[in-house]
Amino acid sequence: MEQNKSLADFMLSQGAIFGDERLPPTSFGDSEGEYKAARVGVAVFDLSNRAKIEMTGPDVPSFLNNICTNQVADLPLGGGCEAFLTTAKAKAVAHIRVYHIQLADGRHAYWIDGAPAMNRKIEEHLDHYLISEQVAFADRTADFDQFLVVGPETKSVIGKLVGEKLPELEAHQFLVRPLKDAGPCHIRFEPDLNISAYEIVCLKSRSMGVYMALLSAGVKPAGSEALEILRVEAGYPEAGKEIEETTFIPELNRAGQAICSTKGCYLGQEPIVMARDRGQVNRLLFGLILEKGVVCKGALVFKDGNEVGKVTSSVYSPFLKKFIALAYLRRGNHEMGTNFEVDFGGVIQTAVSCSLPFNS
Repeated sequence: MEQNKSLADFMLSQGAIFGDERLPPTSFGDSEGEYKAARVGVAVFDLSNRAKIEMTGPDVPSFLNNICTNQVADLPLGGGCEAFLTTAKAKAVAHIRVYHIQLADGRHAYWIDGAPAMNRKIEEHLDHYLISEQVAFADRTADFDQFLVVGPETKSVIGKLVGEKLPELEAHQFLVRPLKDAGPCHIRFEPDLNISAYEIVCLKSRSMGVYMALLSAGVKPAGSEALEILRVEAGYPEAGKEIEETTFIPELNRAGQAICSTKGCYLGQEPIVMARDRGQVNRLLFGLILEKGVVCKGALVFKDGNEVGKVTSSVYSPFLKKFIALAYLRRGNHEMGTNFEVDFGGVIQTAVSCSLPFNS
C-alpha cells in the first residue's frame, strides 16, 4: 500500500527515517527516546498499512461468527474483539480484530483489522466461504489511516484533544469523537501491548490533522524499531514471525483473548477443542531470557543436547534490562524457569524460559 505522501513528507520534516517508502518509519532518529516515551509518557506510531476490510449486509454477523474463533455475532455497536481466521484444520489464515461499527449512512457494518499486506488474503478467505449469504465486503485499507498512541499519559492526552474525559472502555471497545479540528475518528482502546494504548482511525484526508494535533499535545513521534521492542515485551504474536500458514492456533497461547469456548460451530473448531481437551499441544509460544544478546529468527533452542524449539523474535528490553526472545518450545519443555541453550550460527548462549507477557 502506498503511504499518504503528505503525511510521509510531514514525518520527514520531523526527522523520520524510512527503511521502505511503502512502510511506516523505522524511527525518528531516537529509537531509545521513542521507546522511553511510550513507557513513561506518550508516543504515536503509524499503523496505516494495516489491513482494513469493511463487511456489510444482513448476514454478516452470522457469517463472520461461523468462520472466526471468537464470538462476534452479538458484538454491541462500539464493541470489538480479537479473533483468528483459520483453515478447517485450525491453521492460521489471519490474526484479526473485529469491530461492530456504524457507517455514515446509518447502516451497521463489521470492520476487520488485520496485519499489513493481509487484506487480499482476508478477502479471498471470506469469499471462499461465502455461498448464498447476503454479505458484501470492501477493502478500505487505502481509504483510512491509523495511529497507535501508547503510554501512561495517553488517555489524558486524547481526552484533551476530544474535549472530554474518556470513559473506561473494555479491550477493543471504541467510541467515535471529533479530534480537535480533524473531524470524527474511531478511538479504540487497545491494551495488547500491556500498556495503556488507544488506536485512532480516520479518513486519510483527516490524518494530517490528527497527527499534527497529537504532536502539538506533546506526543512523541515514534517508529517501528521502538514498537517491535514493545511488541516482544508484551509477547504479542506477529504475522510472518510467530504466525505463519503452518501455525496451529492453540500454539499461540491466546485462547483467553481470541477463542470463544462456548460458541457454536465454526471453521477450525474441532481441532481446537481437541487440543483444549487434551490439555497440550506439540509446541507452545514462550518467552526466553537470553544470557548474552539478541538472536535472529530461526535460532535453535536446545535442552540436554536435543533440539526442542526455535526463536521467532528477539530484542533487548530496556524495561527488563535483559535480552529477550519469543520462541516455540516443544511439548515436555513448558515448565517455567527451565534452562536452555540457544544456538545461532554456532554462537551458543544460555536461556531461561518464562511466561508471557514479559512486562506483566
